[in-house]
Amino acid sequence: MVRDLNLPVEIVGMPIVREPDGLAMSSRNVYLSAAQRQQALVLSQALARARQLAGTGVRDAGTLLATLRRMIEAQPEARIDYLSICHQTTLQEQTTVDGDSVLLLAVFVGPTRLIDNGLLLC
Repeated sequence: MVRDLNLPVEIVGMPIVREPDGLAMSSRNVYLSAAQRQQALVLSQALARARQLAGTGVRDAGTLLATLRRMIEAQPEARIDYLSICHQTTLQEQTTVDGDSVLLLAVFVGPTRLIDNGLLLC
């Protein structure tokens, strides 16, 4: 958008700050009960699993997403809002994982909507 609209803005990507247990830091984390917080760890676990699978040669985005969907849906209070593999710059959905692929997740755990993302081949 910055490039398309020729905005005088520089976008600087930064690593996600995580809690010691791997959950992405967010003000919304305080709304999670202890049990929900345990279930919320599935977001960072799914990202780690996707990276591991991509690192071993799984490049089909549909295969990766199906695996992650099963993993997340195994948590009783988790409900996927979106789960997508996209190009990191254009955010166009990808069918094949490559060096520009990013996993984007938004998952409700109980009533709390949590988000996470990360490059798959880093």
